Amino acid sequence: MNQPGPRFIQIGNEAGFIPFPVALNNPPPQFSVQNDANGNPTASTLKYTLLLAPAERADVIIDFSHLPVGSKLILFDDAPAPFPQGDPLNDYFTGDPDMTVLGGAPSTPTGFGPNTRTLMQFQVVPRVGPADPPSMNLLEALAVSANGQIGQLVNGLLPRLEQLELRKAVRVRDLTRNETFDDYGRLIQLLGTNQVQDTSNGQLEFGRAYDSEPTEVVHPGATEVWRIFILTGDTHPMHFHLANVQVLSRQPFNVPAYDGVPQFTDKPRLPDPNELGWKETVRMNPGECTTIIARFDLPKVPYSVPTSPRTGGHEYVWRYHILEHEEHDMMRPLIVK
Repeated sequence: MNQPGPRFIQIGNEAGFIPFPVALNNPPPQFSVQNDANGNPTASTLKYTLLLAPAERADVIIDFSHLPVGSKLILFDDAPAPFPQGDPLNDYFTGDPDMTVLGGAPSTPTGFGPNTRTLMQFQVVPRVGPADPPSMNLLEALAVSANGQIGQLVNGLLPRLEQLELRKAVRVRDLTRNETFDDYGRLIQLLGTNQVQDTSNGQLEFGRAYDSEPTEVVHPGATEVWRIFILTGDTHPMHFHLANVQVLSRQPFNVPAYDGVPQFTDKPRLPDPNELGWKETVRMNPGECTTIIARFDLPKVPYSVPTSPRTGGHEYVWRYHILEHEEHDMMRPLIVK
């Protein structure tokens, strides 16, 4: 357990190829993983290699060729849930503390679940068939490290992707992610705009129910920029129907002072290298404005797509890809007409 595992080379995500290969954990950090009495990695010593939210996917290449035959490696998840602050009630692993007195689960016995840390075991066996082609060595050599350094021969290694142009955007929308309470005092999550909907509890509330008047109404083929402000404490995966999007930036802002007009507290930063290209699901962090750009092309199909009798347009949704939040109707209509 004191040897670093092989690095991941990411070449694609849930919406297809990314512009160039990205090396994650490059080079692998030289750290010693500490284990508890049951063999569980201790979270305080772990380093993130690949960060994925629900519904995000990654196409990765892992080179096991330099490892001895018979090696066994564990793929584990050390991300606290809810991310990024975490709650011990959501951390399940072999021999974990009994949390029943706090409303959680009993300790997980050896060989049983739940266990959200240990995901998969890889066993290195003798190679069967021909060796990898030389192009694989090129991919390894030209992969972009996490700090954004790009090899000189990257162009042409993966398919060239279209980059949406800001100058063609017809509108910039400010949208929000919110929390409030329902009529029974239960916490619910909502999406909304930057326009106040309710102040009955003394707080500015921007969230809207799914069946409220549609606000995201776009024209077919239009390119728009959306700035989505996260007013809550967790990272959430924003999922877009109909259109894939491209991430432009993330920028922190003053959440308590937000009244529909943001007070930014630092400069925007670019998306991670493995977020470049097209995305259908985007991680959006608490206290940050995540800016995306999208072109809302209707699908080309050999039949007439009906319009919604409710809105008179082609109705899709944008939403957060967590089941609990979907049950709270944490989604809004996306109308194309």
